[in-house]
Amino acid sequence: MTIIILIIMLSLIICIHEFGHFITAKKSGVYVDEFSMGMGPILFKYKPKNSETRYCIRAFPIGGFVSMAEKYDPENKKIGKNRTLENKSFIKQFIVFIAGIFMNCVLAIVLFFISGLIYGMPVEEPIVDAVVEGKPAALAGIEAGDRILKVNGTNIKTWDDFLLEASGKKGKDSYIITVSKANGDVKEYDVVPEIEIIQKQEVRRFGIQSVGVEYRKGFVNALKYGFVGFYDTSRTILKILGSLFTGEVSLKSLSGPVGIYSVVDTVKTQGLEMIIYLTAYLSINVAIMNLLPVPVFDGGRILLLIIEKISGHKQSEKNELIINYIGFGLLVLLMIYVTFNDVIKLVVK
Repeated sequence: MTIIILIIMLSLIICIHEFGHFITAKKSGVYVDEFSMGMGPILFKYKPKNSETRYCIRAFPIGGFVSMAEKYDPENKKIGKNRTLENKSFIKQFIVFIAGIFMNCVLAIVLFFISGLIYGMPVEEPIVDAVVEGKPAALAGIEAGDRILKVNGTNIKTWDDFLLEASGKKGKDSYIITVSKANGDVKEYDVVPEIEIIQKQEVRRFGIQSVGVEYRKGFVNALKYGFVGFYDTSRTILKILGSLFTGEVSLKSLSGPVGIYSVVDTVKTQGLEMIIYLTAYLSINVAIMNLLPVPVFDGGRILLLIIEKISGHKQSEKNELIINYIGFGLLVLLMIYVTFNDVIKLVVK
């Protein structure tokens, strides 16, 4: 069941991404040979009358792809020069490259909206519900009812923000936690957390509990959740990504397919709401990762397109191929690294 759920989630995310490239390529007049759901041998194909594009379902339900004419080949008489992507205007090429990212964002917003309609908009304020007596937060002076405003100078808007700053990043010996008291006073507390070793990693314990999640029902709240959920999740992912570059979050915290499988296996027992949330989260992740100016990602292709526009001449095919090989090689190394870490985590667990 975990594998089935994971396949459905990833196929939806990837196919929506590819559909963005497909529909904008078609609208831009680019020759599209195939739009396929899945990979491997063809199980079913359909080619409408007077259409150049065949639509396929392939054997392995792991994503999908769009086969379009990107480069002009003088020997291919079937595809004219004006039907290739490289010979379209800068704007049309940019739209085709960015469309997959845009569709992943739309998918996330729609999923949050659907979840809001079914369950309501979840709101988890950074408010302390209880502190454990004798533990670091209580010893420092933090009380139930305090609203957390900052951790080490970083603004806190949600409980997830607090968790990221307090335990998601590289551990510190002490944390300056700024709170707003029930009477409106703003106070700072120097909290020294307890350190617990879990799976050979240090985990900070504060002895603090949140007020929990409140669900706000109704169509308006569901619509609001579509955009608020997208914004908050994007902001969290970007903060984590930024912390990876600064070293505040370890590369060991990254997960590949094995890690995602493990998360899905845990989430599936928590109901449809968490599965919808995880799908939206992964969709935003795919969008943000594809925005990175790295070859083989859409962001890398957009960067090359912009460089070509500014410089006034195209990259040679040889240079472009070398750049793509380097980018692909780095991506493979990263995937090997995160997969190895995922397996180690499962073995240790």
